Amino acid sequence: MEAALARATEWPGLARSPQLVRFLNYIVEARLAGNETAIKAYSIAVDVFGRPPSFDPQSDPIVRVQARRLRSALEEYYSDAGRAESIRFSLPVGRYIPEFVRVGADGVLEQPRVVAAPEPVEPETQRPILARLDDIILIIMLTGVALGIALITTQVLNQRGPRLAVPELPRVSVAEFTSVAAANAASISVAGLAVELVTDLDLFPYVEAVYLRRPGDAGEQPAAFELTGIARTDGGEVQITASLKRSGSDAAIWSMTQKLPAAEVPASLDRLSGAFADQLGAIDGPLHADTIRWLADHPDLSGYETEYLCGVLFTLYREKAVAADGQRARACVAGLLRAQPKSAAALAMSGTLLLDATLRTQPPGATDPEPLAEAERRIEQAIKLASTSSQVWREYAFYLEQTGRFGEAAAAFNSALQLNPSNLDAVAGYGRLLLLQGPSDKGRQLAEEALRRSLSAPAWYHEATAFDALRTHAYNRALSEAEALLSGDAEMASVIGTVAASRLGYQDVLNRYIAQLLEVTRFRRFGILPVLRQRLGDDALVLEIARELAAAGIDRAALDGP
Repeated sequence: MEAALARATEWPGLARSPQLVRFLNYIVEARLAGNETAIKAYSIAVDVFGRPPSFDPQSDPIVRVQARRLRSALEEYYSDAGRAESIRFSLPVGRYIPEFVRVGADGVLEQPRVVAAPEPVEPETQRPILARLDDIILIIMLTGVALGIALITTQVLNQRGPRLAVPELPRVSVAEFTSVAAANAASISVAGLAVELVTDLDLFPYVEAVYLRRPGDAGEQPAAFELTGIARTDGGEVQITASLKRSGSDAAIWSMTQKLPAAEVPASLDRLSGAFADQLGAIDGPLHADTIRWLADHPDLSGYETEYLCGVLFTLYREKAVAADGQRARACVAGLLRAQPKSAAALAMSGTLLLDATLRTQPPGATDPEPLAEAERRIEQAIKLASTSSQVWREYAFYLEQTGRFGEAAAAFNSALQLNPSNLDAVAGYGRLLLLQGPSDKGRQLAEEALRRSLSAPAWYHEATAFDALRTHAYNRALSEAEALLSGDAEMASVIGTVAASRLGYQDVLNRYIAQLLEVTRFRRFGILPVLRQRLGDDALVLEIARELAAAGIDRAALDGP
């Protein structure tokens, strides 16, 4: 048993992750010692992952996430390098106590069989003949009603014409990268990069990635896209290029190159994989381009709502803040919930959209609490259904931030990032949360990281860095960030642009931003400062902005009220 465990933990797919090795050793050794009662989420989190004694399994899903990774790693090991093992370790879904499975000589897994006890059968009592006739008549009537409904449904569908071919979740196969040595240069291995890419891409909610040992392997489900790559050495530098093409085509539709010193390559596979995955997994990346075009050509999704299509519409609305996109996202999510009332993704998106509509239409400080409570109820239900979804935790963090529960929001952002470090919306959101409350080195680091890693940063990513530049009196940078923010958030961009242009003495720019400021719908309805205080938690910065807006010529009445 110990030898089988040693071979499993020495396999490169596991050995690359010391945490998974410690996890497997811990649970196997505890079971061998007969100490199964110690194999619990709390003890694993504290003893294996270094969590503090105050660890709460309900708010920190680290053990569930790592168990999923370990389960996948073991399945891959026994399907490849460990296929000859006669004793195998398995981690059942929903449990942390490992099972030891012996493989028979014929290669068949010998597992203990669990025979369920037959359910007790109540003795049938004799029923009157008339009662049974009533049952028969009722069944005939119900059958007729069902046939009628089916006929009507068929006629309606036929009137709509043939069903649309709806875009499905993009599936990409990833093959190991090829090393190509230049003249007089030593070859360098990037083995394992493909496995890392599959792991990182699978963290994105709208991408499915599969591993191929080599391009053209048979036996896999067909994938719409193929991802390959090369590592080329040139002296002491290595250039690693990832290339994406459609299956059956030789033309690349996307490529990206990373350069680094040869000595750093073995320790940098995880960072390289993350950089490639950030670009490929983004909604505005190459894997979703066909879907976005399809959505533009098909404005009516009634009857065709899927989590994928609604998720794309929801993300586009969040990135651009266009009212029409919001209406489409709401309609899509509502239709999806009618068909799938227990869709965690739909519930989370529905809660966020309800919160957004409520805050945009009601006065700051006098918001109706009922829709806010309903929005939270939907998102909390989503967490119960999908407690390991980074996407759901991110929406909960946004809800908590918008309702002023900043400490809880920070904890929710942490959970989202533990589940998926590639969740750039969570990275940007956490940075914004911190920087809008006051100076924060961590907030600045997160906000800048989100901008750096994003393929095409959504406008709202610039909000945190814009206010930070304003706070530090870097007015040229604040003006640049305001320009980037304007397309997605006219409220905050017009405030920042007016203050920065006023400070710099740019009269033409100031006039343009003041005109924009006075046309913002919520400012006209509720006043500039009430809206600003609702969104910006740094009171000192709000006062500084108010003084500068007044100095720029904004009437005090317009600052404080409609």
